[in-house]
Amino acid sequence: MVRCFSITYQEVIVTMSETKSEAPSIQLIAHRGYSGRYPENTLLAYEAAVQHGAQCFELDLQMSNDGVPFLHHDETLMRMAGLDQDFRDTDAKTIKSLRASYPSRFGDAFSDNKFTTFKKFCKWLALDNQLLTFVEIKQESIDRWGIPAFVDAALSRINAAGVEKQCVIISFNENVIEYTRKVSDVRCGWVLPAWSDTEHKIARALNPDFLFCDTDSFPDSNEDVWSGPWQWTLYNLDDVASAAAYIERGFYSLETNEIGLLMSSELMRSKRS
Repeated sequence: MVRCFSITYQEVIVTMSETKSEAPSIQLIAHRGYSGRYPENTLLAYEAAVQHGAQCFELDLQMSNDGVPFLHHDETLMRMAGLDQDFRDTDAKTIKSLRASYPSRFGDAFSDNKFTTFKKFCKWLALDNQLLTFVEIKQESIDRWGIPAFVDAALSRINAAGVEKQCVIISFNENVIEYTRKVSDVRCGWVLPAWSDTEHKIARALNPDFLFCDTDSFPDSNEDVWSGPWQWTLYNLDDVASAAAYIERGFYSLETNEIGLLMSSELMRSKRS
């Protein structure tokens, strides 16, 4: 279990993993960086997350038409750059020239902000070996380029920066997990598309290091939660009360858009060991 900051918790419900002998610790993950306050999936958002005490992050990868992985979530450039164009049809030089300011949300506040290549992010990540990043391989670019080409491009940047132990490849597509394990030793996590018997069977076959689940789909009772060798990670918890409720249930790996809010809360600060 990666420890991003530890918390002494007196009324512990045992976590649903095979790391039960370890003292519980909370892993707060900055979803797309400090995305609640800064343009998501840009280096600015991750630097801000670190400034607020975060050591764990999640990011999304899409690939340009000339094979360069960028931090980006959507199929198009509309939301982040105000440009109605398919990201996958755009070359890296053009993407680098565009603003990644999320204008519909932030207006002109971040008009100088740029898109971040995964290569640049990995070099930044390598500056601090205590940082951990969950790298989501997005389906839109899988559909265009295929799993081997896309995953290999991501792994080449990870390997070049020497951050293999600081990255976890994740995806909704279980075939990404299988392929990554065939070609590398980088850890993997599966993001559940749904909560069903079918997904349970796939999870048991994959045995990922991490299993991600939307809180809207996660069972209300711990008795209904699947046990296994994985670490559960739940998303997104953007207020202290909701995060505290899952901590009380024994789930300590939580993803949030409001990393600064959760890290600075009295509840969280009072439970640091």
